[in-house]
Amino acid sequence: MAVLTPRKIVKMPPLRALFPNPSNPNHSFFKEARVNGTSIVMRVLKVLEPIEPLVEDATLHYPIPTPGTLLKYAIRGQIRIREFESPYLKLLPSIKTPVPSPSHGLPHVSLKIRKTLFADPVRTISTLDPCRLQSSDFVVLSDRKRVYIRGHPESPESAKVAYFHDASQGHLPFPPDTHGFFYMHINPRLPLLSGQIRFRITPSSDPAQFENGTDLLSLSGEPWNIYAGQITHSAALKELLQCDGYAEYVQALSGLRLPKQKLRRVLYYLEQPFVMDMAHKGYTLSVVLSGKILSIVCPSVSLDRRRGERIITYTGRVVVRHERSTLQEHAGGNFVVLRVLKILDPITPVDPHYDMHFCLPRVGSLLLTSKNRVRSFNLDPNHCQSIGVALKHLPSIPNVELDL
Repeated sequence: MAVLTPRKIVKMPPLRALFPNPSNPNHSFFKEARVNGTSIVMRVLKVLEPIEPLVEDATLHYPIPTPGTLLKYAIRGQIRIREFESPYLKLLPSIKTPVPSPSHGLPHVSLKIRKTLFADPVRTISTLDPCRLQSSDFVVLSDRKRVYIRGHPESPESAKVAYFHDASQGHLPFPPDTHGFFYMHINPRLPLLSGQIRFRITPSSDPAQFENGTDLLSLSGEPWNIYAGQITHSAALKELLQCDGYAEYVQALSGLRLPKQKLRRVLYYLEQPFVMDMAHKGYTLSVVLSGKILSIVCPSVSLDRRRGERIITYTGRVVVRHERSTLQEHAGGNFVVLRVLKILDPITPVDPHYDMHFCLPRVGSLLLTSKNRVRSFNLDPNHCQSIGVALKHLPSIPNVELDL
C-alpha cells in the first residue's frame, strides 16, 4: 500500500484516457484536460446503442450524448460541461489517440427507470391549473430528495421542492411510485391564504387521469403541500400562479410575514382538521392571523401525571378539529372542544397493563382527558391560555368536507 500526496502540477500536456462508464453501457468516454491544464472533462467516443429520451422534454434538461462532444449536465436550468478537479487523474499518462478495444467488456448494469427518467432535477411545467394540465407537466419524484420546478425553459428562477426535512436526517426522499402533477388547490369556502400547491399521483402522464388520482400524503398523513409561506418566498411559483390566473392569491401573499420554513399544522379557520400524534408529549399549532403567524405548543391530552411525571399513555394518530362547545357545563361561556374525526393508526396503550385512566379516543366523540373530562379551551380574553388567544381570532367555518 502506498500513500499518495497531492502535488501541484504547474504544467502538463493535454491528457486523454479511456474510461468505460459502468453505470451506462451505452457510452464510452475520454477524460481530457482543458488547454490550461487545470480541469478534466469527459468526451463521448462512441454510442453503442441508440439513446432515446423517456419523456418529451428530457432533452431540454439533459442533452443526449453524441460522439465527439463533451459530456454536459444541467443544474438549475443551466447546461454546463462536466469538469473534474482531481490531482490524481492528472497523474495519468497522456495517450493522444487511444482506440477502444472491441473486447473491452463493458459491464451491463440495468438501472431503474425512476433513477434515469430525469437526469436533471429541474422540471419545466406549463401550469398549476388542474384544468389546463398537459402530458409534459407529468413529473416523476420517486426517491428524489429534491427537485426544482419552473414555468419556462429559459426562466432564471426555479423553486426547490422537497418532501420532508428532518433536523437529524436531512432531506428525506419522496416515496416510491410518486409520479403525477403539481397543481394549485383552493377551496372557495375557506380563507384565500389557505390555498396551497399539492401533488396529485396518477398512473400515467395522461391529464385525464387527474380526477382519478390521489394526493401525495406527508409523513403525518395530511396532504403534502407547498403552503403560502413557502410560495411567498418563491418568485418562480408566484410567476407561474400569476400566469395561471391566480392573481388575487398572489396579491394576498404580498402582505404576508410568514417564515420560509415549512410549518406543521397551520390553521386558517377554527374547525380545520389536523393530525394529532398520541405518542408525543405535545403538539404545535400555527395560526395565521392578519398576515402573520402565531405558533403555540400544546400539551398532549393523554399525559398521565399521577406519579409526578408526564407519562405517554397511548400510541397512534387521530384526526381532530376544534369546534364551539354546546355542552351544558360551558353554557354562557366561550369554549371550544376537540372532536375526533378519524383514527389513522390503531390507538394502543404503551403499557399493556394500563388501567385506562385516560379513555381511548373514539370516532365522532369529543376528546377526553382523565376521569372522562372533556378537553376544552377557554376563549375568554381574560383567560390566560395562549391557545385560546390564538383560536379566538380564527373565522368559524363549520361543515367543511374532511380533506384528510
